[in-house]
Amino acid sequence: MKSLEDIREDLRSLSKYEVVMFGSYVSGEFREGSDIDVAVITRKRDFNENIRILKSILGKVKPIYDIRIFELLPLKVKASVIDNYIVIFGDELEISEYFYYWRKFCEDFKHRLYYCKDYR
Repeated sequence: MKSLEDIREDLRSLSKYEVVMFGSYVSGEFREGSDIDVAVITRKRDFNENIRILKSILGKVKPIYDIRIFELLPLKVKASVIDNYIVIFGDELEISEYFYYWRKFCEDFKHRLYYCKDYR
């Protein structure tokens, strides 16, 4: 497994954004050949702006990293990120406060997600 310092070095081109790592690498279920899930936090509500940012950063990092824009993730995946993440770039407290809003949003819709077959 890569060290956090190595990951930060690999992702240094994203350092102007808030960036968190999530998924199997964070949960300890990472296997050889797995990708490393990374969410870039833009704090933008505009879909097209988020797509523009995504296009501008794709190809700037090694293929082992699965780069996503947090604001474009499905609600279920957002909830997963919020529950277990490691900050790569950005202020941990500010990211935690931003995630608080999304945590409340996810909690408000949790009962609805239960009835979706993909949730179970």
